[in-house]
Amino acid sequence: MNDLGSLRLFLAIAEEGSFAAAARRLQLSPAVATRRIAALEAELGTRLLARSTRRVGLTQEGLLLAEHARGIVSAVEIAEEALGAARAHPQGRLRVLARAGVGRHILVPLLGTFRTRYPDVEIGLELTEQRDLDPLSSGCDVAVTIGHLADSGLVARQIFATDSLVCASPAYLERHGTPATPQELARHTCLTINAVEGATTWRFSRRREQCRVRIRAPLAVNDADSLLACARDGLGVLLVADWFVHDALAAGELVRILPDYQVEPRGTPITALYPSRSYLPLKVRVFVDFLLEACGERFLAAS
Repeated sequence: MNDLGSLRLFLAIAEEGSFAAAARRLQLSPAVATRRIAALEAELGTRLLARSTRRVGLTQEGLLLAEHARGIVSAVEIAEEALGAARAHPQGRLRVLARAGVGRHILVPLLGTFRTRYPDVEIGLELTEQRDLDPLSSGCDVAVTIGHLADSGLVARQIFATDSLVCASPAYLERHGTPATPQELARHTCLTINAVEGATTWRFSRRREQCRVRIRAPLAVNDADSLLACARDGLGVLLVADWFVHDALAAGELVRILPDYQVEPRGTPITALYPSRSYLPLKVRVFVDFLLEACGERFLAAS
């Protein structure tokens, strides 16, 4: 039995005792109502209604169907009401998949504000070191990642674009001085996440001027949070995404250096990924909209 509408019609006829009255109630023509009941009886292979000149009653089989159909229709109506409420008011559990650094430094500081605004939305945040995120395969509602994306068929909504900068602790700069040009970095202790080689190339631009600086790092750690801790402790100069050191700069634990130079490449996107724009759950929509608003206030306004 695949037609819930026919079940609703059948129950309406049982309650009204009339095809015509039930058809009016459900805004159907009597002819359509008659065809639907005939199709339902044919599908079940039994007569459900006993018709007389004055009234329509239920057969024994009809009484049996009505007993079970009321529960089925009631359960569906309750589900429809719940879905309607979810569409009108954000609620339910929202599963979010995020790159680990993005989760720790962008999402986690904003969760309290989001929960205050939407207390009926529960958050399940899952952090991963994987670069290619797919909320569908992980059973999540939305993913938040960093970097330029390959075409995946997912909806990609950019939250903001991030640039990188060079910084060091006040203690380090007091001991070693502040470099005035990128070329001077070659004489400084620099830190890198490239732990295998302990060396990398940093690229800079200023107006039309472009330059590359090859640095050999005496300290390399393949974890960004650990490398940030090293920079805070005065162990060297760090090149890092601006959002990653937002709090450390605001607290004075790190100081930006070479502010007249732009680290290349620019504009690395932070992006929210979700399966489809059609029938997007309200809890996902308000979460992504909240990220756009909150990240604009927290990161872009400070840049």
